[in-house]
Amino acid sequence: MIVLRFTSGLGNQMFQYAFYTYLRKKYPDTKVLADTGWYKWNDAHQGFELKKLFGRADNKDFVFEEASEFEAFQCSGTFPQTSEKVRYINRLVRLFAGKHFQKQHIGETGREDENLLKDKVDNIDCSKNVYITGYFLKEDYYKDNLEELRKALSFDVRSIGDENEDVLKDIGSCSSVSIHVRRGDYLTTGAEQGFLSMPMDYYKKAVALIEEKVENPRYFLFSDDKEFLEENFGWLENKRIVTGNDDDKSYIDMLLMSRCRHNITANSTFSEWAGLLNDNENAIVIYPKSYISDKDSDIKHIDGWIRL
Repeated sequence: MIVLRFTSGLGNQMFQYAFYTYLRKKYPDTKVLADTGWYKWNDAHQGFELKKLFGRADNKDFVFEEASEFEAFQCSGTFPQTSEKVRYINRLVRLFAGKHFQKQHIGETGREDENLLKDKVDNIDCSKNVYITGYFLKEDYYKDNLEELRKALSFDVRSIGDENEDVLKDIGSCSSVSIHVRRGDYLTTGAEQGFLSMPMDYYKKAVALIEEKVENPRYFLFSDDKEFLEENFGWLENKRIVTGNDDDKSYIDMLLMSRCRHNITANSTFSEWAGLLNDNENAIVIYPKSYISDKDSDIKHIDGWIRL
């Protein structure tokens, strides 16, 4: 049995789903399950969103099987750490787990060479239980399966509201270009982890490139900081600022961005997935070089995307 832990916000959940699909294809004779227990004890963004957004009765392409708490324990060897008491119990479990469980743990730390990590993933001993943690952004886990993932991760547009329907109509009627500006948590908790809101110079260079390649582009700006857009994007002509999709409606921004013909992404898996879901054959997707302020966090992409 293989159990994959899901964590963090929607963009990361979608990468983990792509990896979950990769594992199911790689090991068709082994039960591959998803552990979503992390969301019971962690307040992250909008919680676990995949089943709510994509697990519709009419979406047969979305395949997802959750692990029970016992199955997650069988593979991880620990209980969800909800208190100091449970942490102490887990330490005891780890001392004796080797005597009672034949298991493996594959964890993505961010420091391990991606090729070495993939070698571990591709050579799992399925005679033992396996628990896997990480984000798994490497292109090899999704690039050959992108069309199938686009079907599985297809949004329902029937309940997005009149204003968003008007935006969607506007997007479909022009040479639309999405611009994602992520601020919010990048100015607080994200900054502590090295995440930085992209500088205005990045957006100006990206727009200049679009202007060279696209005739009469119309820009659709998405952000969790409307005031910042109004104060700092006055130089941009032919634009529409999209607002109001907050909290449990924030996914609608990804939906709308993915429907634009071209995308200018932020250093965020959220807008990165907007680019990945964009099925326009002639799409121009522009992305920054790094998620965070170090040299070991190159943003993953597919062939044809333009890095600035």
